[in-house]
Amino acid sequence: MKKHNGELEIDEDLKLEHRTWTVQRVSWGVMLLLVLAALLGFTGRGGLPGISTIKETSASQTIELEYQRFLRSETVDELSVKLKDLKTTAPTLYFSKDFVERMQVEQIVPEPEKVETGPDGITYTFSTTQAESHIVFYTKPLEIGNLQVTMRGPDNSTINFSQFVYP
Repeated sequence: MKKHNGELEIDEDLKLEHRTWTVQRVSWGVMLLLVLAALLGFTGRGGLPGISTIKETSASQTIELEYQRFLRSETVDELSVKLKDLKTTAPTLYFSKDFVERMQVEQIVPEPEKVETGPDGITYTFSTTQAESHIVFYTKPLEIGNLQVTMRGPDNSTINFSQFVYP
């Protein structure tokens, strides 16, 4: 321990002060990263609009899909599908094999009239009398990692979307 220029009799430990400053700066960086992660939606539902919650529309403008980009494993989330300009009273929605194998569908509102599974995916058939229909899938991811899904609507227009599942 040294005295400061012999003026005051205050003990100082410069090594300890430098270590304390380093720990403080690293802590500030970690806190900043946590705040940014929360704003981007990495910590669960929420985040800034357009970053965590994604809206996609098919090329034909007949399907609008809203979903969360980041999911938590074993946590129920919503997948919202709006069908527009329906030309049939029995619209179908097809989801690729990855969706069937890595997602558990807890509930569908409204319930489909018919569900058909095949080697390439699953097809849901709904009954509606309206030109527009809103369908919500309550899903729970079963595996951690990247999920690549292809969804095909009643007019064979497709939307490819990706979700990342955290532990």
